[in-house]
Amino acid sequence: MTKKAASFRGKNYYAIAHKGSSDLSHPAMKVLRNYAKSAEKIIDLGCGEGTRLYEVTRGLKVEAYGIDQSSIAIEDAEKHYPKIKFREGNLEDITFEDNTFDLIFSAYVFEHLENPEKVLMEAKRILINSGKIVIIAPNYGSPNRRSPNSDENQIEKLLKGFFGDFNELANKKSGLGWHKVKPKLDKYIIDADTTIEPYLNSLIIYMKRLEFKILYSSSYWRVDRFTLFQFPFRILGSLGVYPFRYWGPHLCLVAEKK
Repeated sequence: MTKKAASFRGKNYYAIAHKGSSDLSHPAMKVLRNYAKSAEKIIDLGCGEGTRLYEVTRGLKVEAYGIDQSSIAIEDAEKHYPKIKFREGNLEDITFEDNTFDLIFSAYVFEHLENPEKVLMEAKRILINSGKIVIIAPNYGSPNRRSPNSDENQIEKLLKGFFGDFNELANKKSGLGWHKVKPKLDKYIIDADTTIEPYLNSLIIYMKRLEFKILYSSSYWRVDRFTLFQFPFRILGSLGVYPFRYWGPHLCLVAEKK
């Protein structure tokens, strides 16, 4: 996240985030909660003011940690959830030892990162063998989607992304290849501080290159709002047709470190 984007996140921002983080009704949150039930030591990368981590681990016998670069968020988290261990820090250089956690999750954070590859490498380092990582984010990088601050032509992106999905299977690039966008911080709208557009298909391919085993993935077509533009893709995606099954509104990936 850029310094300007970080400064955009004041008290009002985290008050809004608190309301959203309290809701675990989304199917991706139910997946996360199920994996948390069998965890012993869990960390939330980009925990914000701590509400989601609290809700995910509430009532469970688990050692919970949260890390975020915002001192405002961490101060708020420590005040409201004293039983959870919070730490201010950089997700690209996490100050925990190797092989520390058996469950790592990051929810609605990757779209705000500058270098998601570095964050994933750090996550792999602090995850034990056979440990799980859960990543949840908007699927903005999908060929039929855009972030709120994207200026990319929708038709051009659709065509480029469609053919790119087939070419990507043989692509030897080392990174995720996610499209970077410029935050629009003149007024607050949801995800106006997006810096990069995550995409499920390329994330799956990248995680396999990092030698993770993919346990679960979904782009959640069933929670998408009906629009005429999305309708044909939704039909194909719901039927599991490649690559449309990856084109839904959100992404959730669960992977295991080998």
